Amino acid sequence: MHQPSPTPEGGPAAAAPMAAAATAAAAHRFDGLRLIALMKFLKALLLIATSYGVHKLLDAALVERLYNWSATLNDDRLERKLLLRALIWVEDLGAKKIQIVIAVTVAYTAVVLTEGIGLWLRRQWAEWLTVIATSSLIPLELWELITRPPGRRLAIFATLALNVVIVWYLARLLRAAQARHWRASG
Repeated sequence: MHQPSPTPEGGPAAAAPMAAAATAAAAHRFDGLRLIALMKFLKALLLIATSYGVHKLLDAALVERLYNWSATLNDDRLERKLLLRALIWVEDLGAKKIQIVIAVTVAYTAVVLTEGIGLWLRRQWAEWLTVIATSSLIPLELWELITRPPGRRLAIFATLALNVVIVWYLARLLRAAQARHWRASG
């Protein structure tokens, strides 16, 4: 015999599976958090490649091969000028400073990966971490935007604009979550 449910229309007993289904659906949708996470993963990949490339520059034979290769390029080619400028800069740094650059890059990569994984998993701590880390870079980007020659500001401006949008979006999500928490507890 069919027993009537103790609450009308299934009540709380029916609401729990529906809430779980809504949470599962939210976990699988692609939204701003997932987009930011993908950007963080891409940034981490670029940082890993940069770390590897800088590490390879510790090999004197490779640097010598790059110098020899640059000699085969036309003197007025942009590639040759950029390559020579980069090689001189690396040689002026020295091995100890290059190792410091690698260590800082690896540490920053760990932070970026932590942000990306946390955002992908929709963790609120990752939203906070990303807001703090990203907003801490905005003053440096503003400084770069002001001090760069006018023809070289577009990439800095695009990075600054993207970071401001990311901070704004995540701050909006955090405020909404905080408002929901206050309504639920108050």
